[in-house]
Amino acid sequence: MDFLFHNFFEDVPLFSALQHFYSNLRIITSMILQMKTSNDEDIDSYFAMDAHTMGRLFFTLSTCLTLAGLYFAAHPHYLEQSWNSNRTHYVIENYKTWPNGSMYYEWVERDGSISIGNLGPWFNRLLNGEWRYDYGNSFWNYCRPRDPPTHEWMTSILRSMNHLVIVQVFFRSAVLLTMTHSLFQCMLINFVSKENHSPKLERIIGFPLVTVEFVHNLCLFVVSCLQYEQDSHLIKFSRISMIILTITTVLKLIFVAIIQTNQFLQVACVLIASAVILSHNTALEDFDNFLVDTHCDSMTIPSVAIAQLIYFLAFFVTGYLQYQCLIGIRVVTCSTQEEIEHRKRFCEEPINLIST
Repeated sequence: MDFLFHNFFEDVPLFSALQHFYSNLRIITSMILQMKTSNDEDIDSYFAMDAHTMGRLFFTLSTCLTLAGLYFAAHPHYLEQSWNSNRTHYVIENYKTWPNGSMYYEWVERDGSISIGNLGPWFNRLLNGEWRYDYGNSFWNYCRPRDPPTHEWMTSILRSMNHLVIVQVFFRSAVLLTMTHSLFQCMLINFVSKENHSPKLERIIGFPLVTVEFVHNLCLFVVSCLQYEQDSHLIKFSRISMIILTITTVLKLIFVAIIQTNQFLQVACVLIASAVILSHNTALEDFDNFLVDTHCDSMTIPSVAIAQLIYFLAFFVTGYLQYQCLIGIRVVTCSTQEEIEHRKRFCEEPINLIST
C-alpha cells in the first residue's frame, strides 16, 4: 500500500519537486550544521548561533509589525472622495457624449480657448455613485459610500488592508521578514523531533511540517500583498489562499501539539484549531461580500472581527511554540579541512565560538 501511495504521488510534479527540495535541504543542513550544547567548543567550529535566541528575535519583530498593523486596522475609518473638487462635480453635471457613445467634457482655458477631455469607462463608476480614492500612489480605486448600520460597530482587518496602505505594509513586512527563517526553523524542529520521538512520528512531522510551512507562508503572502483594485486580475487567488490558509493553520497547530510535551499546551492548540475551523466560513463570507459590494468604510459585525482575530491568535501561538522547541539548541558552522589546517598552523590561540 505504501509503495502504491508513493508511486502515485511521485507522478505529481509539485510533490516530486517539494520532496527533492526537502531531501537536498536535509543533506546540505546535515553537512554544515551541528547541534551542540553551550559547553561544546571544537577547533573546527568558528561560528555558533543560538537557535532559540534567533527565533525569539524574528518572532518579536514579526509580532511588533503585526501589532502595528492591527493598531491601524482597528481604528474605524471612512474613506473620503479623493477627487472631490468643484471640477469633479462640474464634469459629472456637464459631461457630453460623442455619437459613438464615448463621453467627454469641455472647459475654458485661461486664454479663452475651449479644451476637451475624454472620459474613460471609469467615469461610469462615478456616475453610478462610487467614489474614487487614493491607495499609495494609485488613484484608480473605487468604493461605494454608505452609512454603516448600528450593528456593524467593529472593524474588518481585511477591509482595512484594502483601504489603507499602512495596514498592508505592516502585515506584508511581518510575513516577508519571517518567511525564510520559519522554513529554516522547521528544519531544526525536524532534527529535534528526530531525537525526541520515534522514527514513525518523525516521518509524520518531518517533510509535512516543512511543506505545510512553505504553503502557509505562500498563502499569507498572497492574502497580505494583493489589493482588490490594483490586483483585480489576481484577486481570485486571494480567496483560494484563504481556504488553503485555514487548512495549513490547522495542520500547523496539530503538528505543534504533537511536538509539545505539555498537555495544557496540546489542549490549547487543539482548541484554537477548532476555533479556526469554526471561524473560516465567517471570514471567507466577509471577503466575498467585500468584493461584491466594496464599501468605503471598514465597519463590520463583531463576529467577523472576532473570526479574523482568531486567525491572528493561531499565527501567534504557532510562531511562539515553534521557536520554543529550540531551547538549548545551537547551530554551529564548521570549517573545511583546509581551514582547520590553516588555523592550526597560523592561529596561536583557539578562536572562541560566537554565541548569541
